[in-house]
Amino acid sequence: MNTFKEKVYQTAITQVKEKINLLKAERKAINDGILEDTKSSAGDKFETGRETMSRDLMTVENQLKQANFEFDELCRFQAIKQPSATIQEGSLVKLGADTYLISISLGQITVDGEKLFMLSKNSPLGEILVGNKKNDQVEFRGKSILITELL
Repeated sequence: MNTFKEKVYQTAITQVKEKINLLKAERKAINDGILEDTKSSAGDKFETGRETMSRDLMTVENQLKQANFEFDELCRFQAIKQPSATIQEGSLVKLGADTYLISISLGQITVDGEKLFMLSKNSPLGEILVGNKKNDQVEFRGKSILITELL
């Protein structure tokens, strides 16, 4: 695997791990709050507070589930060692000055001072890119874009 591409994956995996750790800490804080509230409250105020914390906990659990899925997907894409002749999940693609990793929608990250975008194959640009090859021209938002590199 290309060294830069490997660094991109390591950076992305680190960001997702940090997100998972923050969500776990938030989940623990909410659980601790629920336990503390149970010990010290009674009546309608107690029920309202507990319901709010339960909803918050469910939201954090869903976010944690999504973050774990993203982590698993990144690890799966990182395991793909052979470059493909066509753009697919796991491909690192250069379109002129812009670089994209077709993987999960993580947004912009910076690796070795270079900004790149991580996007899903189901994103508008991802759908257009998947299946194309180096030196193909694609149309996106009324502009013709040349695929200059595929790793």
